[in-house]
Amino acid sequence: MNAWPFIRGGLVAASFLGGALGTDRRYVDFGYGLLEMAAAVFVFGIVGMLFVVGIQAFNPRSDVEWSYPSWTSNPFKLGQPLQFFHLCGYFFLAAGVGALLRAFFVHATLLVEPVAFASWGAGILAGVWCCTRAFRRKMARGGHFRGNRPYGNT
Repeated sequence: MNAWPFIRGGLVAASFLGGALGTDRRYVDFGYGLLEMAAAVFVFGIVGMLFVVGIQAFNPRSDVEWSYPSWTSNPFKLGQPLQFFHLCGYFFLAAGVGALLRAFFVHATLLVEPVAFASWGAGILAGVWCCTRAFRRKMARGGHFRGNRPYGNT
């Protein structure tokens, strides 16, 4: 029996509960509207993933072949950076969604932090997908992102 789906699911569920049951922090005004901030954080997640994983693509300690992100894989294996960032993306997305749900029920909740977390998590996940395309030479043959459903004609 593979325990990784339960470990990953537990971490994501704890993140969601942390967002949903957490308390507001001090208000920070970045001087931008929510949409601008969300777009900037989303793009930062994509560019950050391409940069960090791009460095790992040339790291000799990285595995020769990376497996596509999967809920059944060990996210803490150092030679497989996409597995870790796949978990991180869902972790931040769950925290943001949990906090957004709290914001809808508790009107005193500020939206800056929940929107930033949700956008960053979505950006990381989009960045992981972009990495599977940009570093195709490192990806395992025959494997696909999200199980058996490939993206595009690969």
